[in-house]
Amino acid sequence: MTSFGCEYKRRRWYVRYVGESNGAGPVPPDFPVPLCRCGVQAEVKQSRHPKTAGRAFYVCKWTFDPMPAAPCDFFQRWVTPPPNPPRMTEEEKQEAACRRVRDPPMCKCGVPAKLMRPNLGDPPKFTPFFRCSLKTHVSLL
Repeated sequence: MTSFGCEYKRRRWYVRYVGESNGAGPVPPDFPVPLCRCGVQAEVKQSRHPKTAGRAFYVCKWTFDPMPAAPCDFFQRWVTPPPNPPRMTEEEKQEAACRRVRDPPMCKCGVPAKLMRPNLGDPPKFTPFFRCSLKTHVSLL
């Protein structure tokens, strides 16, 4: 099952990057990768420790010790995360909400969804949501 660049395989999620054969896909920008003490480019790995899960770090790509006299234990703390985008202004939020109502999402069956506004009392008790516009098809988006 492929979804959003990830594949599910043997009860584990792993990132599947775009290959050269699929040049039309999104390509992340190149980051400068530091060199290890042994002169080889370091590898980027992700932490699995509960406190730092998902954070990327650099390590030497040699998982074994090719030279027992001079072991390479290169480790660079953390890869700097990308900067957060600036917060949306109120005008941008209003424009995004209007665009969402003007151009509703598509249902899984291919029909444009319909915005439902249940129980518009004072104060409103429920959040508006999109659902399939076909009466015979029950699908919440």
